[in-house]
Amino acid sequence: MKTKARLNIRRSEDLKTSKSFSVFFRISFGAADFDDQKKYVVVNYFTGLQTIAKYWRVKEGRSKTDSYLNGVLERANVRIHALWSEMNYNGKPDIEDFKQRLADDKELNEILNRKAVAVKGYVSPFDFIEGYIGRANVGEGTRKDYANTLMHLKAFDEYRGRTATWREMGYQYYLELVNYLKEKQLKGSTIDKIIKNLKLFLQQADLQDNISVNQDFKRIISGRSLFAKTSNEEVDHIYLDEAEIKMITDADMPDARLSEIRDLFIIQCWTGLRISDLSRLERRHISNGLLSIRTKKTKESVVIPVVDELQTVLNKYPEQLPKIPTDQHFNREIKKVCKLAGIDEPTMAEVKTNGMTVIKQVPKYELVTSHTARRSFATNLYRRGIPSTQLMLLTGHRSESSFLRYIKVSREDNARDVAKKLRIS
Repeated sequence: MKTKARLNIRRSEDLKTSKSFSVFFRISFGAADFDDQKKYVVVNYFTGLQTIAKYWRVKEGRSKTDSYLNGVLERANVRIHALWSEMNYNGKPDIEDFKQRLADDKELNEILNRKAVAVKGYVSPFDFIEGYIGRANVGEGTRKDYANTLMHLKAFDEYRGRTATWREMGYQYYLELVNYLKEKQLKGSTIDKIIKNLKLFLQQADLQDNISVNQDFKRIISGRSLFAKTSNEEVDHIYLDEAEIKMITDADMPDARLSEIRDLFIIQCWTGLRISDLSRLERRHISNGLLSIRTKKTKESVVIPVVDELQTVLNKYPEQLPKIPTDQHFNREIKKVCKLAGIDEPTMAEVKTNGMTVIKQVPKYELVTSHTARRSFATNLYRRGIPSTQLMLLTGHRSESSFLRYIKVSREDNARDVAKKLRIS
């Protein structure tokens, strides 16, 4: 008996593509293998494994890059020969009996993880993720974020030359993925978002009866998740305190459009609304000193008090708010506004320099974006002593842990806030 691992392809040009194909053993028998059968016999035994065609060595029946796959195939090859020897010891076996032994053998199935991949209705990781992205009840921004994560996962597969399986997507996969993303010079916060989305995809897949997922993403060692964040602190996630917001409010702008950008930002600072919700804000949403709107991203209804600082800006636009620019244009222009307002305190941030990401001091205005306003709204009200449970009703956050990540109070600011309360008591 002879065995050789092959790809399930139909045309020679398929070997040049990045498409994934099934790997199977072509098991051939000569005339001497059977007493009652003198002709050449071939059995194709499908492993349930996949690999990318252009990384496959046809003659050797091995992968060029995937040592894990080669190891699995070698162990499976040894077991197939052992099964044949066991059956042959008791006389010349029937070919159908041998096929049945291949299908039923526990050790061979464990080697190939066939319990996970051969289940009826099995869905590959990327097919499942694509389906989940399409049906998830989330806003378009979150959907794009999920799609971006899937793009990076596919690029990672292309980079390492093999297709991820549910069984493989454990701690070692996580480590290799993080190293790859760091080599791509992505920011730590971006890498953390990709890992967060990966964990979500694994959690959703783990709920399916026909998918067996590696459980490493659930494991906690010494109080730390195996799929932990890569950055210890978000050095460039800033907020503006109330004094800085007043500096921006009072600053003179050189033209009307920059003044409008400033006003839109101030509205965000006193409502916590995302730019996507600001573009939908109308006069009908404000009544009896309250602003009520259903958020676009989370579909949560929020009711926000209209404070004096907010009302002053709204009074400048009695009919409708200024035209909302694109996110990119807004973020670029608000940096100009903050520079003119003197928001230039040296602040630590991740910055790309000569192709390398380094942490260095930059003027604070360089870090201000539309999202800074939302973070400032939550942090400033939190510093005033409003409980997080009440603030969550204003911001639309569903969990306290998610909300508290918005709070950017320094140790010094926290000490000052505590001192004020102690003086009051």
